[in-house]
Amino acid sequence: MYKKCFLTGALASTLVLSGCAQVESQWNAFNEWFQPTEAITSVINPYRPDTHQGNLVTKEMVDQLHLGMTQLQVQFLLGVPLLRDMFHQNRWDYLYYINPRFGDPEMRRLTVYFDDSGRLTRYEFTPMPEETQADQMILGDKEAFKADNSNLTVVDQAQKAEEDVEQNAL
Repeated sequence: MYKKCFLTGALASTLVLSGCAQVESQWNAFNEWFQPTEAITSVINPYRPDTHQGNLVTKEMVDQLHLGMTQLQVQFLLGVPLLRDMFHQNRWDYLYYINPRFGDPEMRRLTVYFDDSGRLTRYEFTPMPEETQADQMILGDKEAFKADNSNLTVVDQAQKAEEDVEQNAL
C-alpha cells in the first residue's frame, strides 16, 4: 500500500511538473504575441500640448532693425532678450522654440551685436515668419511656416553699405 501511494505521488508530481513546463512555454508565446503596454499606448496617447518657448520674433520686427540703434531701442522693438551672456555683454540672443504636438520641433534664432558704446553693429538670424504666419503657428496651423534653420543671414556694416550703394544707384 505504501509503495502504491509513493508510486502514485511520484507519477502525479511528474505529470504536474511537465505540465508546468508546457504552461510556461505557452505563456511565453502568448507574451511575445500580446504586449499589453504597447497595445495600450498604441491606442491611447497622452495629450501633449504645443510648446512655445522664448521670444517670438517676426520678419517685420527684423526688417525694422537698423545698424546704429541703441540697446534700449532694440529692447523696445524686440523685447527683453532670452539670453544675455555675462562674458559677452555686447551680444544678445533671441531664441524661439516650438515643439508641436505632431511634427518636428523647430528653433529660430536672432543674435544682435553691439559695440562698446551700445550701438547695434551687426545681427544674424534664421528665417523668421511673417506676423500672420506666426499667429497661425500659435493657433495650431502646421503648414503656416516651414523654414530651413541652416540658412543663416548675417547683416553687418559692409553688407549694409553695399545695399545702400545699390539702392542709391537705382
